[in-house]
Amino acid sequence: MDFVDGRFLAYVAVAGLLIITPGPDMALVSRNALRSGVDAVAPTALGVGLGILGWAAAAAFGVATLLARSATVFTMLRLAGAAYLIVLGLLALRSVLRTRAGGHAAPQPAPTSADPYVSRRLAFLQGLTGNILNPKAAVIFLTLVPQFLRPGDGPARAMVMVALFEVMLVSWLLLYGRGLAGLGASPVGRRLRRRFETVAGVVLVGLGVRVAWESLGAAP
Repeated sequence: MDFVDGRFLAYVAVAGLLIITPGPDMALVSRNALRSGVDAVAPTALGVGLGILGWAAAAAFGVATLLARSATVFTMLRLAGAAYLIVLGLLALRSVLRTRAGGHAAPQPAPTSADPYVSRRLAFLQGLTGNILNPKAAVIFLTLVPQFLRPGDGPARAMVMVALFEVMLVSWLLLYGRGLAGLGASPVGRRLRRRFETVAGVVLVGLGVRVAWESLGAAP
């Protein structure tokens, strides 16, 4: 691949920093990993990855450009995403409160795939929906990718850049989520599980409130 040059490597470095920066996708993976264990990690990550591919396709067909130019559409989508994050966070906090109400004598069981709170299908749908309702994913393909393209590069370079971003994102979410799920399944992790779940719920609510605040502040 003769297009693997300094520009391409710089793109990989910047994309990597964006991917590992905490945000809604990581918060959702954290919540599902802690609640339902490792079996919920892959579906959540794949849902996020499919959402990213959807935004990439939307950018190619100009939908993302419309979002960037229309403040009203962009604000409405951000508010929908904010509401979704807040609902997920409140559900996580409600689960913690129910656990506390049930008493502290019985040991907390390790998360399993049988946990009805987050099934594999639901985890996938949450990852997909959460990413689709995050218009910042569209901005990545409108602002980041073009910065590392030059006239004459050809479509193959852009396609490889988008595909690499997808692979890096899903791989990171899988690695991060599995590590977190492993912690939740350990003896120490089981004792800390409720605290982590509380943090995940607060983070999701906080992200949703922040997105809503920024959207309303930027609205005309």
